[in-house]
Amino acid sequence: MADETGRTDDRTRLSEHEPAVEAMLSRLVTRHGFGGRPTSTLAHIDMVGRFLAGAEDAATAAAGQTSAICPWGPLVGRIGAVAVRAVSPATADHHREGLLALLEMWSRSPMADPAVRLRRGRVAATATASRDEHGAAVTIGGADAERIARENPELVFLDRAFGQADPPALGAVVDVAEAPLRWGDADQLTRLVALVRAKGPVPWDRGAVDLLAERTGTSRTTAAVALCGFPGHPNSNGSELTAQARKTLKVTLRDLQDAWFRDMEGHTDEDRLELLAEILPQDPERLWEPGGLSEVALRLSQAWRQRFGEKRVAPLSTVQAAEKAAPNVTGAQLCEWLADPGAVPLLTKDLDTWLESADSPRYKSQKCVPAAETLQLQNLIEAVLLGLRWSYEELPVGDPVREGAPAAYDLLLQRLANPGLLLPACLFDVRAQGPDAITSRFGTVPHSGPSELTVDYVDDGLTVASLVARQRLANLFFRPALYGVDGRTERLAEVVDASRNSRHAFERVRLLRGKGAQAMAHRIRSGALPEGAYEADPSASAPSLVEEAVGRLDVPPDSAALYLQLLALDEPTDRNVRKWNRWTPARLRKAADPLVARNLVIRSEQAREGRKIFLPGPWTQGPPPQEMWKADLKTAADAEDPHSPFTWRSLPDRFTYAWHHAQERTDAHRTP
Repeated sequence: MADETGRTDDRTRLSEHEPAVEAMLSRLVTRHGFGGRPTSTLAHIDMVGRFLAGAEDAATAAAGQTSAICPWGPLVGRIGAVAVRAVSPATADHHREGLLALLEMWSRSPMADPAVRLRRGRVAATATASRDEHGAAVTIGGADAERIARENPELVFLDRAFGQADPPALGAVVDVAEAPLRWGDADQLTRLVALVRAKGPVPWDRGAVDLLAERTGTSRTTAAVALCGFPGHPNSNGSELTAQARKTLKVTLRDLQDAWFRDMEGHTDEDRLELLAEILPQDPERLWEPGGLSEVALRLSQAWRQRFGEKRVAPLSTVQAAEKAAPNVTGAQLCEWLADPGAVPLLTKDLDTWLESADSPRYKSQKCVPAAETLQLQNLIEAVLLGLRWSYEELPVGDPVREGAPAAYDLLLQRLANPGLLLPACLFDVRAQGPDAITSRFGTVPHSGPSELTVDYVDDGLTVASLVARQRLANLFFRPALYGVDGRTERLAEVVDASRNSRHAFERVRLLRGKGAQAMAHRIRSGALPEGAYEADPSASAPSLVEEAVGRLDVPPDSAALYLQLLALDEPTDRNVRKWNRWTPARLRKAADPLVARNLVIRSEQAREGRKIFLPGPWTQGPPPQEMWKADLKTAADAEDPHSPFTWRSLPDRFTYAWHHAQERTDAHRTP
C-alpha cells in the first residue's frame, strides 16, 4: 500500500511538470521534438518501469502504447545526462523541478538497478510487449496495436533478461546492444535529488569551463554548454537558456549559435548522451564541494577525447585570441584547423565543383554545387588565409597553431591546384554593353559541364561567364588552378576589382598566391626566432634594423624597437607591445621617454585606442582610427607594389619600409 501511495504521489508530482519535463527530454534525445499528448511520455516511462519490475502484465503494457511518445529509450543506462541538466544552474527552476521528479520516479524502477540486465535495440515489431520465464520486452512507443497489425514497423525496444537466456522477441530484431547503467543507481539518484532540493543547483565555476575548453580545444561557450548538459540547441532558439542563465554562463545567443554550428557540427544526440552518461562523481555530494565542477570537467574532457579522438589542443589563451581572427569560424575551429590541418577533410582531398541551374520565378542563374561543400571550402580558404597572417603576427614561436599554419597553407594551395575546382568570382555589371562586355574579355567558346544550364556561358579556361540578354549583372566563376598562368588572370582581375560584390573567393586566392602569404609561411618555418619570441618584436625579427635605428636616432635599443612598432604596426597598444616585447609597464615607459624627449612621439595620459604613446600628427577616422602617417605609408607602399599590399608583407619588410619611408620624409623636410 505504501509503494502504491508513493507511486501515486510521483504521478501527481509529474503531472504538474509534464510539459516542462517532456520539452527537456525532447531536446536531450531528439533534435526535432515531437507531437502528442503532454502526458504520453512520462506515463509511458512509468509504465515501462512497472512492466520490467513485474508490476504490470503484457496486456496492460501493450494497451499503453501510442505513437505520441518522445523517443526516450537512449536515456536507459545514461540517466546521468538528465542528472547533469537537473543540477545545472542554467536550467530554469520549473524545468529543474520536473527533472527531479522524473529522477525520483526513475530511481524506483529497474532502470536504476545496476544488477538488472537491460538491452536496447530496434525490432520489426509484431507485438509491443511480451513476458515469459526468461525475461520481458517492451517497445518504446512509436505504434499502437492497430499499426502493428497493419505495418510491422521498425521500433525501439527495451528488454530485461532474468537469467542467461534471451528475453522474448517482439519480432525480427534489427539490432540490439547491452545498455548497462553508467551512473545513476537508486541511491545516487535519491541523494542527488535531495541535495539539489536542499542546496540548489551546483555553484558555477568559470575555472571548470576554462579547464574543459583547454583540454578539448573547444570555445569557452561550447565548454560551458557541455557542462550544463548541452542546452541551447538552435532549434530551440536559445529558449532553454534564460537571460539570467546566459549571464551566469557569460554567453550570448550568437555565441550559442556559433558553438552549435561550428564546435559541435556533426555531433549527434548519441554523442552528447555518451559524453554526459558518467561524468558526475560517484558521491553526488562532491558536486557542491570546492573543485567539484572541475572534476566533472576532467571526466568530460576524457570522455570527449575517447569519443572524438585525440587532437592537437591549442592553449586556451590562443583559442580566445583567435575569436575575431576569421569572421566565419570560431576561435576553437580556426585553431583546430591550423594546429592539425591533416585532420581536415577539405584540406586533404580535392573537391570538384560545377555549375547547376538555380532559377527563380524572376531570374535565371547558376550556382556552384555541391553547394554545402563549396561554401565550406570558401570559409576554409578565408580562415586559413586570415589565420596564417594572424598566427604569424600575433602568436609566439612554439605555439602549435602558429607552427601548424604553414602546413595548412600548403595543403590549401594543393586543393586550389585542382583543375576540377570552380569558385564564384563576382557579379559583373555589364550595363549597356550587354553580352559584348563578356565576349570581348572572355571570348566566345561555350562552356560545357555535367549539368544542362538554362543560361549560356562562355569559358576561356580560367573564367566562366554568363551571357544573359537584358540583364544588368553577369555571373562570373573562375578556376583557381589557372590563376596567374597568363594574361587571362589580369582580364578577370580588372573586372573583379571594378565590382562591388561577390569578390570573396577571388580576392582570397589572389592573396594566398601572393608573395606576402608565401613570405609569412616561410618566416614561420625558418626558425629564425627563438622559442617564445614574437615576429612583431623587431629586436627579434629585424635586429640589424634596430641597430641602424639606434645609431640614426641616438636612442637605446628598446626605444628604437618601440619606434619601429609605432611606425609600422596597426595596433601597437600598450598591452600588445608589452606582450610582443615581453616588457613590463615600467620598461615600456622607460623605452618611450627618449622618443618623447626627441619629439619623435607624443605621450597622452588620456588613453586612446588602448595606448598612451603616438606618432605626432592628425588621425584617420578608421576603423580603427590611426595616425594619418600610417594611411600615407600604406598608400605609398601599395602604389610601389600593387601586388603586395603593405599589410600582407612580412613584418621585417614592413618595419624596413616604414623606417626608410620615415627617414626619407625627415630628410625631405630638412632640405632647403
